[in-house]
Amino acid sequence: MSVAIIELNDAGICCVNDRGGLTVSPGYALLTPEGITTGEAALQRAYLEPQQSFNQYWWQLNLSPLPVTSKHARHYADMAYAQLLALHRDSGHPDQVVFAVPGSFDRGQLSILLGLAKASPFEATGLVDAAVAAASHAGATGTLVHLDIQLHQTVITRLDVAQQIERTGVEIISNVGLKAFHDLWAQHIANQFIRQYRYDPLHTAAGEQQLYNRLPVWLSALQGQAEITAELDSPQGHYRLVLSRTELLASSASRFQLLQGKLSDLKTNGETLLLSHRAAQLPGIREHLAPSATLDENAVITGCRNHLEVITGDPENLHFITRLPCKPVATSTATAAISEQASEQAPRPVVALEKTSAPATHLLYQHRAYAISNRLAITRNGDQLRFTQGAGGDCCLVREQDSVQLSTASAAVTVEGDPTDLRAGDSLQVGVDQLDLIEVT
Repeated sequence: MSVAIIELNDAGICCVNDRGGLTVSPGYALLTPEGITTGEAALQRAYLEPQQSFNQYWWQLNLSPLPVTSKHARHYADMAYAQLLALHRDSGHPDQVVFAVPGSFDRGQLSILLGLAKASPFEATGLVDAAVAAASHAGATGTLVHLDIQLHQTVITRLDVAQQIERTGVEIISNVGLKAFHDLWAQHIANQFIRQYRYDPLHTAAGEQQLYNRLPVWLSALQGQAEITAELDSPQGHYRLVLSRTELLASSASRFQLLQGKLSDLKTNGETLLLSHRAAQLPGIREHLAPSATLDENAVITGCRNHLEVITGDPENLHFITRLPCKPVATSTATAAISEQASEQAPRPVVALEKTSAPATHLLYQHRAYAISNRLAITRNGDQLRFTQGAGGDCCLVREQDSVQLSTASAAVTVEGDPTDLRAGDSLQVGVDQLDLIEVT
């Protein structure tokens, strides 16, 4: 029986099958005449078709009627179901699924989730708190505070660790989610373009979509730089300006203050603060919250994999697991085979090759090197990537004199390195594919 693990966080739902294949799908849905499109494809049209775009269906998972009429969806649960089916298809049609669920899910939402699973072509065989799974192999003891961010809220989970790790409390900070930060930063950037060029990218659907598409790349660059160059295309021409990290963070200061205040209330005795990898990617969060540790991007998946024997059970009588041993559990032969295979092949944080000071000249993919000339566009074509010279694609590498820059990228593209100055040894992650930047002399 094939098993997949799904980590439900609408900022990017992660599904890993027992062959190590990874699918990441943001919690966006788009109603079309043909049906419901979810994930990255829906996100890429969210601002082009705002009346048909939805992103609150996991946050507010319920059976209440939608505000619009559609023959394909009656309520948010239908959209969640469509996304589960897409994840199941894209991960190779696993027979069984283990769900890692945030502590923000109430009993009603857990019930709806299990109902959706029963209607699906797979069996739900496990249900575990995501924070408990993530922290189960962190190596920390005592009282922990785990912070994770979703699209529309932040979830803070209090954990006690001794011989086992147990969830003892959950705090939800509404309206402090990834989208709230992105909206504030998008408005700040738009104001900069208005001030310098009298061009408002948020005035048109195409401009708004372009800005939000490029925002993740800019934010990634601002993690380690005081200033970066931001570029947008418009019908009037090509605009470029300098973004200041200090000014950008000032526009979101009130959100960070809410997080600081809630954590101050919870951390009264020097508890260890663990940040999820999603939260850690927010520019400025380390300065404001001073975390004790940051969990890697596979923390939840690894925690589930290490404790499959404890988490999985009878599909007809599942229990929501909020307590796990602190060490991996001895597994049965069948489960051990799944765990061993997943351990060997499950995705790990992107690790760059040995870095040099030399600019990259080529991109290495499946043992073939692609030259980076003026512009190298990368486009997904089924389960393969296609490389063409010119603009467009899911992401585009641009050579300017002695540097290579990532000029555009979808939310499915992450960077190990400086996106404005990519060097040999840096890497890109495009969906499930890792591409290494190399120097060919």
